[in-house]
Amino acid sequence: MASSISVFGSINMDLVVYCSTEPLKGETIIGDSFEKFQGGKGANQAVAVSRLGSSVSLIGKVGTDVFGKELLKILDDECIDISMLKEHSGESGTAFIYVYKETSENQIIVIPGANSFAEEIQIDDKTLSSTDIVVSQLETSPQETQKLFSRSRKLNCYTILNTAPAIGVSEGLIEESDLLVMNETELSTLSGDQIFSGNSYSEIDESIKKIVLSNSKSAIVTLGSRGVYVFEKQRGTFIPGLEVIALDTTGSGDCFVGALASHYSNHGHLLDAANFANQAASLSVMKKGASASMPYLNEVVNLSEIT
Repeated sequence: MASSISVFGSINMDLVVYCSTEPLKGETIIGDSFEKFQGGKGANQAVAVSRLGSSVSLIGKVGTDVFGKELLKILDDECIDISMLKEHSGESGTAFIYVYKETSENQIIVIPGANSFAEEIQIDDKTLSSTDIVVSQLETSPQETQKLFSRSRKLNCYTILNTAPAIGVSEGLIEESDLLVMNETELSTLSGDQIFSGNSYSEIDESIKKIVLSNSKSAIVTLGSRGVYVFEKQRGTFIPGLEVIALDTTGSGDCFVGALASHYSNHGHLLDAANFANQAASLSVMKKGASASMPYLNEVVNLSEIT
């Protein structure tokens, strides 16, 4: 039976420009194409969970504008429980995304809009008590996330904090998080260490230990194409990345978090869940868009059989 996951987070309309190269300061260039996708870290992660076969609810807010109505329909079509999504008078969250074909890397500017008004009380204790895992990020209020995680843990829910975007996180929120998922930039922000792509795993280990002070807590650091580093019970394990041709890396981190939550809630083994999520995220970079690139369960299973 599919398990229950609740995601508290942002819902955006992504406006994506594809360019051959990154413009210099003050330079105007001709873009290659423009597309519009549903995005936002919370929504992306919820879509990933749903497509991988787990039941999921999304808690957040959209605006009363045209984007808000469109976003609600898209999320409903993805078989996500949107009963706890609320409207806030004004504009929906919007992200302006620039994807450069030469590197497949991106730059993102986010206008929070209605996301700034998401509240943890949008999910009641009765609903929360039937939830296995609660996931959140930092595109909504960290204070609201901390309150939600505190309630969740009292009701025996497992809490996963994706520390993105790279801003400071309070000790209180870290304390209420059973698992931290971060990339190298976010690890650097939280630990105060300089993290480079050439850092040894022992150095990454030491940086994680500055953040994860309790033996009962775990952390995962995504390393881009290099792979994933899993820190559990004070021990680290490296999972190598898969060799794929990347088209668009937008949303790959969100895909990883959603896939991780889905697999962990069903099977309960963090290392296996990280390996599964690594495969799912590798598939996502081969497609355009954020939520649109999230793979389905059969695609990940087929990739697992090949690799």
